[in-house]
Amino acid sequence: MSKKILIFFIFSILILNVLSQSNEQPLNVVPYPQQVTMISCNIPVSPGSISVKSNIQSTILTISILRYEGLFFPFKSDVESVGASNNIELSIIVSSDDETLELGVDESYFLLVDQGTYQLKSKTIYGAIRGLETFKQMIVYDVVENTYSLTCAEVVDYPTYQWRGLLVDNARHFLPKNMVLHIIDSMGYNKFNTMHWHLVDTVAFPVESKTYPKLTQALLGPGATISHDDILEVIAYAKTYGIRVIPEFDVPGHSSSWGVGYPELLSNCPGYPASSIPLDCSNPYTYTFLENFFTEIAPLFEDNYFHTGGDELVITCWANDTSIQKWMKKLNFNTSDAFQYFEDQLHGIMKSINRTQIVWNDVLQHGVKFDKETTLIQSWTNINDLRVVLADGYKTITSFFFYLDRQSPTGNHDHYEWQDTWQDFYASDPRLNITSNAENILGGEAAMFGEQVSTVNWDARVWPRAIGISERLWSATDINNITLALPRIGQFSCDMSRRGISSGPLFPDFCPLPEDLSFSFKPVYQLSKDEIKSILKK
Repeated sequence: MSKKILIFFIFSILILNVLSQSNEQPLNVVPYPQQVTMISCNIPVSPGSISVKSNIQSTILTISILRYEGLFFPFKSDVESVGASNNIELSIIVSSDDETLELGVDESYFLLVDQGTYQLKSKTIYGAIRGLETFKQMIVYDVVENTYSLTCAEVVDYPTYQWRGLLVDNARHFLPKNMVLHIIDSMGYNKFNTMHWHLVDTVAFPVESKTYPKLTQALLGPGATISHDDILEVIAYAKTYGIRVIPEFDVPGHSSSWGVGYPELLSNCPGYPASSIPLDCSNPYTYTFLENFFTEIAPLFEDNYFHTGGDELVITCWANDTSIQKWMKKLNFNTSDAFQYFEDQLHGIMKSINRTQIVWNDVLQHGVKFDKETTLIQSWTNINDLRVVLADGYKTITSFFFYLDRQSPTGNHDHYEWQDTWQDFYASDPRLNITSNAENILGGEAAMFGEQVSTVNWDARVWPRAIGISERLWSATDINNITLALPRIGQFSCDMSRRGISSGPLFPDFCPLPEDLSFSFKPVYQLSKDEIKSILKK
């Protein structure tokens, strides 16, 4: 028996038990599309034989096309496939060249791959970008024969949820700009459309401020700074994947780092650890400072949403600060009233900079109330608290079942293999077991808080587990069979690895990688300064 046949035989036996059930999901694509009609053909193709042409002029779409053309064929091949097509052109037809990216932008697409017909249609460039990812996954590499083929199918696709996010923590461990761009690559491959950028926390304040330059005295180390230019490049690069970037500056708790350069901002709570000391809610300077800082920072971010945190406030600190005690007594406030006052001032600042405020749901547990039309609640605690948020009439996104740092994300299962927590994520539809106001759940967001995560292990901690989240948020709710999903997700994890994302296996398989592959934690495509300006219209 030849070596090639032996490898193929072993690989086939290992996954036969799951592949035999895949007739219900015959297309090996992740996230699985809404509607798939298989066409009985597989078209042999050779490296370099596929090109993409669009009917519109768009810097964003052009960059996306160039990027995908470079990803279609990860392996060189000297083998001439029998009947291989030498020149296949995927025709992209987009209804509008509008590059506006906002919540609810149309991401739908129609894709047809058949003998002699290769067509991708969408209403927006962002739908076309989603379709390009599906098309890329339909190019199948035969590891035994070292050949490629293109799967024939008709696909009608669109997301189930409009908010499909991933929280990236840039405070607890510093992630250099190129690493953040690398993370955006991985998000784009999975059709995530929102990066929640958790920029500062108790331990560090890495974001440059020209208004308050001493804020970056609270750095994790030399050079661990995020400049304004870095922010603009990240936003532009994310936009080439149809990914919105939402900043989070968590206040009034998690705010000790603000006080390193500006100690007058912090409460005075003797005996409290630094990590528990919030901003001083009684000091008018606090609100002047926040207004000036957010007025400086907000224009860097294109999106209308702005996260101000509010979680895990050690509210007893305020009760133990003598000056805050006097202030509360003068106004006849208790600590909940003080928190309401703080959030009222902050909400006014958000309104002045024309931003919709996002807060964590435990703010509400202190009795704080918000304008329901201009506030989005991120539910991170549990499903019962989510029901309260919905009953109160707020719009929300859910995260409590999507925490990537938890060993038991849902609290219901303990897996022998920690990577199998992907199954818990996969089973956790944001609207599951919600019987009223479910329409106010806009989607979900995975959270990778960075206490034990840095550039070194970020990929391995997030992937392939977050693939389960990406499919849960994109695909139809009845695409929920773990057994059927496993071979697709396993194959896609291998595909991600071939693109330079360190995404490991979920079962025994064979995933050869290109010999020249480098896991360099850099973006697949490097934007020029002119491209950044063009994308951001600056």
